[in-house]
Amino acid sequence: MTVSRRNSSFRAAAVWLLATVSYAGPTVRVTNGTYEGLHLPQFGQDIFLGIPYAQDTGRENRFRAPQALNETWNGTRLAQTYSNACPDFQPDADAAYGMGEDCLSINVVRPTGIPENRTLPVAVWIHGGSYQVGTSGLPNYNLTWLVQRSVEIGKPIIATSINYRKGGWGMLYSREIQGSGETNLSLRDMRKALAWISENISGFGGDKNSVTIWGESAGSFAVGQLVISYGGRTDGLFHRSIQESGSAATAWYNGSDWYQPIYDKIVRQTNCTDWPDTLSCLRTVPYETIFPFLDSSKVGGPGFYPTVDGDIIPNYPTELLHSGRFAHIPHIYGSNSDEGTDNAPTKIFNTDQDIYDYLLGSTGYDFPPDVVRKIMELYPDDPAQGIPLNTGEERFAEQGYQYKRAAAIIGDVFYHATRLDDARHYAKYSPTYVYRFNTRPFVNGTNATFTDYIGGLAPAYKGVQHFSEVAFIFGNPQFVGPWEEYKALSEQMSAQWIHFVNGGDPNGEALPKWPKYSEGSKGLNLVIQAQGRGYNGSYVEEDTYRLAGREYLTKWARRRHV
Repeated sequence: MTVSRRNSSFRAAAVWLLATVSYAGPTVRVTNGTYEGLHLPQFGQDIFLGIPYAQDTGRENRFRAPQALNETWNGTRLAQTYSNACPDFQPDADAAYGMGEDCLSINVVRPTGIPENRTLPVAVWIHGGSYQVGTSGLPNYNLTWLVQRSVEIGKPIIATSINYRKGGWGMLYSREIQGSGETNLSLRDMRKALAWISENISGFGGDKNSVTIWGESAGSFAVGQLVISYGGRTDGLFHRSIQESGSAATAWYNGSDWYQPIYDKIVRQTNCTDWPDTLSCLRTVPYETIFPFLDSSKVGGPGFYPTVDGDIIPNYPTELLHSGRFAHIPHIYGSNSDEGTDNAPTKIFNTDQDIYDYLLGSTGYDFPPDVVRKIMELYPDDPAQGIPLNTGEERFAEQGYQYKRAAAIIGDVFYHATRLDDARHYAKYSPTYVYRFNTRPFVNGTNATFTDYIGGLAPAYKGVQHFSEVAFIFGNPQFVGPWEEYKALSEQMSAQWIHFVNGGDPNGEALPKWPKYSEGSKGLNLVIQAQGRGYNGSYVEEDTYRLAGREYLTKWARRRHV
């Protein structure tokens, strides 16, 4: 949830791409006109980048639901480079291809030469970044290796990725916004993109009736939120879901009591106070003027997140989940062993009092004092029970004497407890495949996610941290690492995801048997890990580790306003 997306290799990657493509670009006719993409002969693929799926979100469209494209053209427009990133406070990381409000775009990667009588299933990647940063154009999210892998195993897919408004640009909230109905624009952007896919993907050789929504971190929150949107109404826009590290119940759902002072401050900063309609005034403010006042990093707390608006999110996600008001579709859903190391602050947890004060007073918990004490009983100061998992009596004391204890609690609050609750309810209605990823990632000098070390494995105190699994699924060799065991794991995971996109089942020839969660009375997970380099391969486990703690956190989840 706090993952940085800084990467210095953007422009090098762009130069590589342009140097390796054929300039006889493929063309595709969509509803509005014709686009010319790029052919990648070394991958046997056609790619179409930066195609708008909605109008520019600037000025009169700012803080409004995405507006349908309203133009057609003759001739051909180019779709050969990523679009602007939607605005965020990390332009150094995300603006390699520009940044601005004209940003709602989709990228499409397909195998070349799809027969006219065949359509391929479609995967839709929704990027993460705490709902505050990120863009589909990051090198970590290059879809070419995944599509190539799908052809290799005889299960070809079309892979897409989208941009959506983030932070205050997509989730500003107040009485004024609630009254206008222009809420949860990030999720409305995503559904608009899915509607564009439904309308146009057949032109690329895709099957609009076989669409998998797929995301990680905030992208996984979003997938969970799309699954509960309108109380489970898919409108035929998606048919399977993949959630990596996060749930609709991981995110925050603050209301107007939280957001109103933020909105009012932005109104003052932009000199809109004296307008009868302050929201209309904000739409007249130049982009450069309003940009710094929507900086998520200066808001405090978690930043901007979706709200329970009574419309696209009609109730708290746990209420929708427990009442069965969500899309009853096949799911892959998982988390990494050591998620908590991403969100546990370092160097502040040394005593019981430190942990008590943090859980009692930090934004987003709202646990009563007796509940905090009970949580501390369930998660004792025993480093052997802490996170990173399986690190024994090592405390990593330089990060805080009780850092491992805090990481176990925080990781379970946001990831492992929510996964437990979601999986149990998903599995009542649909095939649900749950994993625990357990392999420390390789990092190098250009990996956007890790900033304090270069080369080799992530440091031991981080363990199998948040974002660890992404490289293995996408298969980009720059991020998988140089070891044969890691390459083999990447081939395994990418194949499992591809099989699921093809038919809702991740099992296939030469892959580890992955049972449905419901096939065991206590729930079954596939522990996904390398074979070698200290790991003994993937295996099935009952979903029982730290069960008492996760059960208790699930019971008290509502106090986090989820």
